[in-house]
Amino acid sequence: ATVKGPVKKTDKSVQVPTSVTVDGKSYKVTSIAANAFKNCKKLSSVTIGSNVNKIGAKAFYNCKALKKITVKSSVIKSVGGKAFKGTASKLTIKVPKKKVAAYKKTFKGKGQGKRARIK
Repeated sequence: ATVKGPVKKTDKSVQVPTSVTVDGKSYKVTSIAANAFKNCKKLSSVTIGSNVNKIGAKAFYNCKALKKITVKSSVIKSVGGKAFKGTASKLTIKVPKKKVAAYKKTFKGKGQGKRARIK
């Protein structure tokens, strides 16, 4: 399953689930679509579920209030271009301890400000 966007553009906090159930069937949420949360100006915190392996281009583009992203997934393989462009200058991306070094490379140059930290 892919997250296409928020329920409401005015949400301040979003949780990308590990799985969703549709018509009694459970599906793993494995990606965040391109432009999924684009221009969600009030969004300040995001938690990414443990099955997500791909974040699309411009997924969090122009989310000016976005200061904190918590990544529970340790299987992210790709992050699209400009995924974090236009987020808060002091963006903090919290990742699993075992993946800090790998994710610093994966998330590098995806539009976040120079003061953004991955820890």
